[in-house]
Amino acid sequence: MTPRLAILSGARAGAVEELAAGVTSIGRHPTCRVRLDADLDTEVSNRHAVIHHQDGAWTVRDLGSLHGTYLNGTRIASEQPLNDGDMLRLGAAGPQLQFLLSERAPAAQASVEPMDEQPAVPAMSPEKVAQVLEEQQAGQLARELVEQEAKRKTMRTVLGVVLAVGVIGAAIFAWQKQAARKAEAAAHQLEILRADSLIASVASIAVGSTAMQASLDSARQAAAALRAALGGAGPDPVVRAPIMTDLESAVARQRQIGAASAFDPGTVTGSSAAAVGLVVAQYGNGTATLATGFAVRRDGTGGVLLTTRSAVTNAQGDMPTQVTVVMPGITQPVPAQIIATHPVEDIALLRLNQQGGIAVVQGLGWRDPAVGTGEPVAVIGYPPPLDLPLDGDLGQASVATTMTTGSAARVAPGFITIDGWGMVLAAGSPIFDHEGLVAGLISTAAPAARGRLYDAVPVKFALELLDQLQ
Repeated sequence: MTPRLAILSGARAGAVEELAAGVTSIGRHPTCRVRLDADLDTEVSNRHAVIHHQDGAWTVRDLGSLHGTYLNGTRIASEQPLNDGDMLRLGAAGPQLQFLLSERAPAAQASVEPMDEQPAVPAMSPEKVAQVLEEQQAGQLARELVEQEAKRKTMRTVLGVVLAVGVIGAAIFAWQKQAARKAEAAAHQLEILRADSLIASVASIAVGSTAMQASLDSARQAAAALRAALGGAGPDPVVRAPIMTDLESAVARQRQIGAASAFDPGTVTGSSAAAVGLVVAQYGNGTATLATGFAVRRDGTGGVLLTTRSAVTNAQGDMPTQVTVVMPGITQPVPAQIIATHPVEDIALLRLNQQGGIAVVQGLGWRDPAVGTGEPVAVIGYPPPLDLPLDGDLGQASVATTMTTGSAARVAPGFITIDGWGMVLAAGSPIFDHEGLVAGLISTAAPAARGRLYDAVPVKFALELLDQLQ
């Protein structure tokens, strides 16, 4: 089988050239044995490569072409052996050729109609090949010298530009740094003006309660200290940000105190005060616990009262031997039985046995959360400590509820923290929102912040117990 060179792409795609023994030149020059199109195959040099057959072996060599010769995808730098089916490409994007020794078909069909076959030319002699190689190497060397000189000129130009850009960049950086300092100083002044405006906006707040006045003075002192810290914080916004946040909280606290001062708990609670009673649980060991409770349902034989679970269960988990409730307007203590206790929250339901029924609160809050953070609330309860009559006759007990204003200092899904303005509040005391609905009840958690802050159980957990009764 005569060795062949199948042209797979380029202007002569589809053509097949037979290879003669000796040297076969490839390129666009008219003297090349395998000639590519001089106008269309622009990746191909005039004398691009040669295929050499000697001692039964075939090799390929690049003749210093501008775009290189690739054997099976790799650019060659020296003479390389050829095997049946090897792929040659003249330039990275130039025509692709396949070297064939066997009967196998070319790897790809012609992409365009094949051109007329070029007239055969005699194969070059070894002396001519050497001359061609010398000419190509000389031309390649000249091109490399030109390219190197062009690169040197480009580098000199680039270095000049880099130096100029560096000088300009340094000037721009210095200007930007100065502008940033001015902007930070201006932002600092704006924050100081805003802080002064916030403090001035609550300067006219006045309260009548001694406890509220103490809280108001504390919030004002905190705001003044934060204002001083803000003035000395400097232009760094990272340092100023937490100071400004705390100052805004101190001002917001003053507004909450002012809103609570204008809040009238008597108007809000209305008839609910008559539904608040004193729960007394007596145990077999002679001890007793007292707490506040409030009635939420009534019928002809009595009603249902809410209190804390710990009011009817002592620290050892014992159940009381007797539970009674002292209710306003009822001369004798009302017997009570435990209906249910919440498995997690500090809430218990009691059944009151009172012929003709009992007074109940105006309603239970249906919203969740039942009260918003910072909103004023009213609280009704029996202030501890409470003393039982020495003879144990609860009918002779002289106790009265206390009504006070507080605020929802914190509201979360599982609890409410109430600021009681220094008032002492009993566990089980109901908390009323601005509509007179019960939002929760004070739990048994010990108060914090010198008797001001109390944890409360949201009313939604009481509704869970009440739903079980239906």
